[in-house]
Amino acid sequence: MRHSPERTAWIILFASLFTCCALAVGVPAAALAFYNTATVEAGINVKLQAGQMSVWRPTQTDRDPPSVVSLDGYDISEGSLVALGADSAGLLTLLDNASSPPRPLLTMQLYPNARLRVERTRLPRFGASALGDEFAFRLAGGRIQATTHALDRKFNLRFSSDHGSVLISTPGLYVIEHSSDALRLDVAEGGAVVTTRSGEMSLNLSSGQHTMVTTSSVAGLLPPPRNLIRNGQFQASLQPIWQVETLAAAPDAPLGMARVVEDGTARALILERMGEGLGWGRTGIVQPLDARVDGGRDLRLVLDFAILFQELPVCASVGSECPLFVSITWRDTKEGVREWIQGFYANGTPQIQPGAPILPDSILTNPQRKHVKMPLGQRMRWESENLYPYLPNVQTIEAIKIYAEGHAVRTQINAVALLLTN
Repeated sequence: MRHSPERTAWIILFASLFTCCALAVGVPAAALAFYNTATVEAGINVKLQAGQMSVWRPTQTDRDPPSVVSLDGYDISEGSLVALGADSAGLLTLLDNASSPPRPLLTMQLYPNARLRVERTRLPRFGASALGDEFAFRLAGGRIQATTHALDRKFNLRFSSDHGSVLISTPGLYVIEHSSDALRLDVAEGGAVVTTRSGEMSLNLSSGQHTMVTTSSVAGLLPPPRNLIRNGQFQASLQPIWQVETLAAAPDAPLGMARVVEDGTARALILERMGEGLGWGRTGIVQPLDARVDGGRDLRLVLDFAILFQELPVCASVGSECPLFVSITWRDTKEGVREWIQGFYANGTPQIQPGAPILPDSILTNPQRKHVKMPLGQRMRWESENLYPYLPNVQTIEAIKIYAEGHAVRTQINAVALLLTN
């Protein structure tokens, strides 16, 4: 059979036309699809604040020796497992490294015994992409506090656990705690959806609401805890609700000042004592509470603050001069009066080795808890664990004191609360 040149020509012509059309449509479509779906990994930084913080890399198992995280911190990657010891604290920050300087997307406060795996941290490769940020973590134990920053694109943040999951797509502040029998969610600001592991039950939460989820049920909206502190956001004058306390070592040494200032649309307390060669001093406020708490089951301290300046590194040579202390005076069932103390600092590295300047991260004469290092000049929120195990046989909370101690200091407190759940 002879081949017709005309037929061959028509075949070539139509094949060329088809190829041209396919390229004209397919190449831009493929390029657009790549543009809208291409992702890069977010920067992931971990930093110790107190105690011990460990990281297992993606290629390691739990049986391998972990890497130890220092106060300086370092970057990790997707798939890493982060774990904290008892009486420990740490920060995990997700960053958009395409920005200059890198822009924080998510700041996560990790509390004692937290165990968190970083599963996915994906950002769109191209700025005009229709794709949003996608973050996924698995919480296997302990408590974390996530602050999602307002961005110019959408995001999805997911925390999963053995009990259920939390889905967040609204900027805000969230506290998530994993225990042996439930997953607890507190929405301080924003909105979230909590779902059982099977996905059969879910609940939407908004600002100020909290709940608990088990493998088979969601508890519904739980009643809010009772705040034992009055004027904790400093909307009214300090006195007479708060009593101001200013002390100095030398009779002629300058005293500090406690004052309320405007901070945007809100108000904040400033504790400050500025100058050179001041010597020791203490500046603070005290509120008598006389609150019975022996019938409660959960008691937590919540602080919103920023350390703006501190002269002495860490908390000085015996650990008793932090730029921020919180002291809770309490009475037990035998009428004994005791004190619970938590300190915070922003400058310096603890040193307790022989031959080095002594800079402990706890009060040497009363080593109850480790001081927590916070970023200088950055507003932070810190929430204690349930305090009942640390206040054995507690009957009454007598008073709370917030103070800055040392030489020159300046600290801002935006809010303080002592939350009781019966």
